[in-house]
Amino acid sequence: MGYSTMLMGKGFDQPRNSVKQIVQYLIENPFQTETEIQENVFDYFRYGYRQIETNKKYADLLRRGLQKGLYKRFLWKKKSDSRNLYRYYVPTSIKENFLKNN
Repeated sequence: MGYSTMLMGKGFDQPRNSVKQIVQYLIENPFQTETEIQENVFDYFRYGYRQIETNKKYADLLRRGLQKGLYKRFLWKKKSDSRNLYRYYVPTSIKENFLKNN
């Protein structure tokens, strides 16, 4: 943990962010966007005055879970500026396995 993290008030006893947190959140709140996941799971706000740190580590966590197959996403809508907006969810088979093992 670096000095800048300590300045932001995150001490050494802070738990590390994990893909399991995303899975647990999506089980309880399916069909969320990337922004909703980052705000509600990690308390990270991508836009506005509350943005203190970069989005990269949270986006990487989300992609890591996708690569592991812990949750899936579907295209919800295309934005006018050529970006896509996805919704994330945990499939039933993975949900049952996750709940059994955790």
